[in-house]
Amino acid sequence: MARRLMPAAAKHPVPATPPGEVFRIDESIVLSAAMVSHLAAESNIRVLLIKGPAATLVGARPVRPSLDLDILLQRSDLKVLLQALEQRGWETRIPEVSEAFPDHSTTLINPGWPSDIDVHWRFPGFYEDESVVFEHLWSAKQSVELGGRPVWTLSRNDALLVTLLHALRSPAKGVLHDDVSFCLREIKQSPQLHYDRALELGAIGPLGSLFATLPETQSFDLGEPPFDWVLRTTAQRSATLRLFHLLEIPWSQKPAALWQALVPSRDSISWHDLELRNVSQWQQAPFRLRRLWRSVTEGVQTLREVREIRARIRKSTDTSA
Repeated sequence: MARRLMPAAAKHPVPATPPGEVFRIDESIVLSAAMVSHLAAESNIRVLLIKGPAATLVGARPVRPSLDLDILLQRSDLKVLLQALEQRGWETRIPEVSEAFPDHSTTLINPGWPSDIDVHWRFPGFYEDESVVFEHLWSAKQSVELGGRPVWTLSRNDALLVTLLHALRSPAKGVLHDDVSFCLREIKQSPQLHYDRALELGAIGPLGSLFATLPETQSFDLGEPPFDWVLRTTAQRSATLRLFHLLEIPWSQKPAALWQALVPSRDSISWHDLELRNVSQWQQAPFRLRRLWRSVTEGVQTLREVREIRARIRKSTDTSA
């Protein structure tokens, strides 16, 4: 039977945020989930809800408000769903220009809607082939009820891995520390089961250090985190990615990359403020100067992160040699 989303009980207080805003956004996410599920069924494509209220319903993360809706589908179905959403007023957010990470999702926004929809075709942390990962996750799916409609989401064990990987990807965000503790308490109940599933999904590298702390799995093959994971978990500021990319590319490509970093394109700066798409270069100048000044003032931290990335990559290379 599908589980129904109910208001948070008194024993699970909502974090200190303006109550009206919290519930307005949460309600919009629930309605977005029902809408996406309806469109997927109409288009005969498979969609899984990940993270957010669905993860809370299956007991795979602490109770707290969500800020957007995250879904996972096969890359081959992406165009169909985007077209269906665009017909209902959603538009693709301009992607942030970065060559450091391979694309894994696209964000949709609606001017009249307080929350976004993040459409994933790959989830960072699962490094098995993306189609294989989706089939594994789909085969273990379960149904919950959101917005008065049954929707497909991950099994509790798979949702725990997603919650944990998402939290580990952003170690600087304090709110996610509770997610790591929450997931570890659950995983400790059956370490072998979770290890086997992580191995099946290609997540042993990212989660190896955690499985190494558990007596039941510490002697298993834990591998090394992939380069993509090292970047995602070490670089906590965009300036780090730009500097690392600049240092690693061939000399012939450095001038163009440096120019892009110093004078970012309209699309790049519009990621954080979509209104910047429609203003003149002169009106964009204050934002560009603030971005440049922030990069300068964070220079020491940026260099430290670049050194840490290089050290982790060298260690991984030496270990596998």
